[in-house]
Amino acid sequence: MSLDPSTYQSLKSIASTLPGYDSTAPEDKKLSFSPNALKAALDAAYEQGKKQRENLSEENNPELLFWQLMDNLPDHVYFKDLRSRFICVNRAQAKFLGLDDPNDAIGMSDFDYFPEDFAATQFQDEQEIIETGVGYSLHEEKHVRGENNRQRFIISSKLPLRDSDGRIRGTFGISRDITTRYLAEREVERQRNLLDLIIQILPCRIFVRDPDDRFVLANQTYKDALGIKRSREIIGHRLSEFSDEERVNRIREEDKRVREGHSILNQIDNDLTVFKESTWIVTSKVPLKGRDGSIEGIVGMTYDITEQKKAEEEARHLSKQLGMKNAQFEAELLVARQLQETLMSMGFDQERSFLRHGPSWNVEASYFYKPSHHLAGDFFDLIPISDTKLGILVCDVMGHGVKAALVTMLLRGLISEFSAILDQPAKVLAQLNKRLCALAEDQEFPRFTTAVYLILDIENGTARVANAGHPGPLWKTRDETGREMFEPCPSAEIGPALGLIPEQEFVRHEFEITETTEFLLYTDGIIEQKDAMGHEFGIQKLEEILLNNQGDGLASQIKTIKSALRLTAGTDEFDDDICIVAVKMTPNAPRENLD
Repeated sequence: MSLDPSTYQSLKSIASTLPGYDSTAPEDKKLSFSPNALKAALDAAYEQGKKQRENLSEENNPELLFWQLMDNLPDHVYFKDLRSRFICVNRAQAKFLGLDDPNDAIGMSDFDYFPEDFAATQFQDEQEIIETGVGYSLHEEKHVRGENNRQRFIISSKLPLRDSDGRIRGTFGISRDITTRYLAEREVERQRNLLDLIIQILPCRIFVRDPDDRFVLANQTYKDALGIKRSREIIGHRLSEFSDEERVNRIREEDKRVREGHSILNQIDNDLTVFKESTWIVTSKVPLKGRDGSIEGIVGMTYDITEQKKAEEEARHLSKQLGMKNAQFEAELLVARQLQETLMSMGFDQERSFLRHGPSWNVEASYFYKPSHHLAGDFFDLIPISDTKLGILVCDVMGHGVKAALVTMLLRGLISEFSAILDQPAKVLAQLNKRLCALAEDQEFPRFTTAVYLILDIENGTARVANAGHPGPLWKTRDETGREMFEPCPSAEIGPALGLIPEQEFVRHEFEITETTEFLLYTDGIIEQKDAMGHEFGIQKLEEILLNNQGDGLASQIKTIKSALRLTAGTDEFDDDICIVAVKMTPNAPRENLD
């Protein structure tokens, strides 16, 4: 059987590696047998060689040592002929190729195991080595294996395979799978680059110094502070090259403690920086430890907080000024509050009692007034209409504080303009409503005010009342059995709050007083005061207190109400303004003598 030249050379190359090959025989005798015979000869030679290796003594036998190395070496070892076909591989290479027996690789090529583009690249490299006789060592390569195109990285060396005469018979190589190491190194490199980027862009100054006080690292902020552009101007240099001796000595004493294992965290210092005078910095330093735990240097961070300190100082100065202004404002508010209560208490004595004698009736009054803020939106006014008529106006302006208090002052001023109609409660409320509606067009103005106006005639023993959205006054009366009780004062109609509906008309209610009668006018702050459980004080509780203490004087009754309110609130401060006015009419003589 004749062979083409390339096949002949390949078979000759394979045969030349087998025991018994006679290189001195004539060329036509060397391979004058069929391919089947050649294969049989190769198999027989392999088996014979294997048996010989098994029978060889381990001592001083290079061939046995070579095969032991080939069988146990974890690196991939392979030999190829002139056409880049495997003629020998070790077990690690066979496993890499997906083979159980290394002999199964003989006669095969990279095209049988790898993608065509990769196999073609390997083939070209090996042919170039065969042609030039120049190989390479420790070359990193990327392999793609498997159905999922898994990437693997290897480091390989590949050299020309020569016979005993120095002629190139093929190539041989050794490679190691470094995928795990390669990926780990790339991840370390990625993290190192990320860490370096973070260090460089941080606004604080970061540095590392070795045990000899030389800089190993200084970030961009540190270099900018020193006016340095290039790292070589600071790396390897000592701190003493950038500052005066006094400061350096102070920093060295600090660094000494760090090198002894004591960290410094968030230490604030003034004028310790090497950069400029009169600065504030916060410093942190920790020991730089090696793998064995030994201290190899110092890692430090300094941050210039001079601007922050200036801002804090400015804030303290402004806070002091604000405190002074607040104290002044508080004092002024206190004066305003005292003035507000003084205006309301005109006519009352120091015991908060008021007394007036009339031709037929006497009238007395007492009050309790407690703003929830400095100034209150609640107020009352005892209006001496004439010698025989007394008006009691109680108002509750929406909101608290200065705005509400100003409205109360406005209402008091408006009352003085209504002298001609002061004995007509409905008309007085109508006029107040008209004025407030005009002012309420301003969004900053409190929107509405509730009010009740009661007029007592101490000559005829009559009462008139008009109501604008306010809780009705309580008055003591008797039920059908003659039992005394407190209930809302009779009123034909309660109108809307003041300042809501322009041109609103209000209705008055007039009734006769035939015996000693008590009235209680109040704002909703008292009945809406809540306890710790969220329960309101309520009007029923207010009525019970009045009934249980009806034999007491007005001042004593109000004191009892005040104590009950404090007990409900759990404090002397209330949720809303509190305003209570108690009024009592007593006849001078039996009614039959007054007609």
